[in-house]
Amino acid sequence: MLSPLLSKEFDSERRILDVGCGYSSSIRLIRKGSYAVGLDFYKPYLLKSKRALIHDDYVLGDARALPFKSDSFGCAVAIEVLEHLPKHEGSKMIVEMERCASKLILTTPNGFLPTYAGPDDNPDEKHLSGWSANELKQLGFKVYGLGGFKWLWEIMSGRTTLRKPGRVFVLLAGISQLFVYRCPSLAFQLLCVKDLQK
Repeated sequence: MLSPLLSKEFDSERRILDVGCGYSSSIRLIRKGSYAVGLDFYKPYLLKSKRALIHDDYVLGDARALPFKSDSFGCAVAIEVLEHLPKHEGSKMIVEMERCASKLILTTPNGFLPTYAGPDDNPDEKHLSGWSANELKQLGFKVYGLGGFKWLWEIMSGRTTLRKPGRVFVLLAGISQLFVYRCPSLAFQLLCVKDLQK
C-alpha cells in the first residue's frame, strides 16, 4: 500500500535524503531515476543497504543533527523512524529535515505502539514515542491514513501484526484503506507530507 502513495509524492524529486534508511528502504521501488542518499546511525544497516544497491550514496550520521548543508535535497523522507525517538528528539529530526529539504515525507504509527528491538541487535529499534494525526497536522503536515483500520492490528511478541484469521484481516485492511486514507485518525499508520515552498 505504501509504495504507490510514496511514488506519487516523488514525481518531480531529483535529490532524495532517506533519513534512518535502515537495510531495506521502501524507496528502492520508487526512486524513478532520482539521486538518493541513505543516512542511518547504525552501520550494519548501512552496509546491508549498500550491498543491495538501494541508494546512490550512504552517510553514517544522526537524524537529529543531519550532516548536510541547508537545502541540499528536494525531498527528505523518514519511513518508520519518528517513533524510535523520544518526542523532543523527533521534533529535532523534523526541524533538521526542514533545514535540508523543501519537501518532507514521514510515515509513523498512529499513536504509540509498544514494540521492542528485533533480532538485528540495533539498540534503537524500540518505539519510544507515539504521534497522532492532529499533532502532525499542527506541525504543518498533510496527513493521510495507511494500513486500514487501527483496530485490525495488534502487538504480538513485541511486533505489530494483523489480527487472526489472517486472510480475513488482510482483506479488511485493504478495503478499509480506501476509507482511512482521508480519515487518518482511524488508521493504523500515518503518511505525512509537508511542502515548504522554499
